[in-house]
Amino acid sequence: MENVLTVIAKIYPKAGREDDVAALLAKMADAVRQAEPDCLVYRPHRAAKDPAVFLFYEQYRSRAAFEFHRTAPHLAAYREQMKGLLDKPTEVEFYHSLTD
Repeated sequence: MENVLTVIAKIYPKAGREDDVAALLAKMADAVRQAEPDCLVYRPHRAAKDPAVFLFYEQYRSRAAFEFHRTAPHLAAYREQMKGLLDKPTEVEFYHSLTD
């Protein structure tokens, strides 16, 4: 799909809070699937080598769809909860598809 925006986000929880982060990420994924039809993929992962590292793989139909996601009211409470669980800021990278 042309103009698909892929977002990779790495999340680093505080020591001992990994399971709390995992549960919160699953809730966020459910909320996105229900409220954001222009989000094509929103899938949390946990690193096989280091279970204290999480990765989100996200794809949006457009930059506008991502901007909606970024400011979405249905995620505000989850984002607020996440703040107290993280060891350092989330790392976010953007990619554009080369093929359909």
